[in-house]
Amino acid sequence: MARLDAAVSLFWVMLGIALCWSSMGLGLSDPSGPASGFFPFLAGLLVLGGGVGLLVRHVVTGGQPAPGEEIAPQFWEAPGAPFRTAVLIVVVGGMILAVPYLGFALAGAVGLPILFRVIAPEKSWVAAIVTGIIAAGSMHLLFAVALGTPLPRGPLGF
Repeated sequence: MARLDAAVSLFWVMLGIALCWSSMGLGLSDPSGPASGFFPFLAGLLVLGGGVGLLVRHVVTGGQPAPGEEIAPQFWEAPGAPFRTAVLIVVVGGMILAVPYLGFALAGAVGLPILFRVIAPEKSWVAAIVTGIIAAGSMHLLFAVALGTPLPRGPLGF
């Protein structure tokens, strides 16, 4: 299991490097602000940083589970785990397909509460809807308003 953890960590490092490398070809900035490669570059840095963190943790712990990780093998044994995983994949795919029609913010406001409930089924639908709307609205405000990134707009204009 320790070799698999190290291999997966190395995969994330390599994927992060590949994302950063390929996004630089798109350009990171131009006179009008961030270019099309800027956000993929940031995503690549996040993936790279996570992979490096996992590798460092692997070295520090000697391949042993970090505190709190001992429950990870129990995930697939939990009732409904494969179904929840499939629902997550379907909902994320649905959000991706819905963005051109609903817009970025509205697709997020519809999909995020479903994801929230799949991940935390003990929470209420009200909490999931409020959290989804706040998260989608925050992303819209950050990227479309504050950073001026053009995002797909839906029938409501955002």
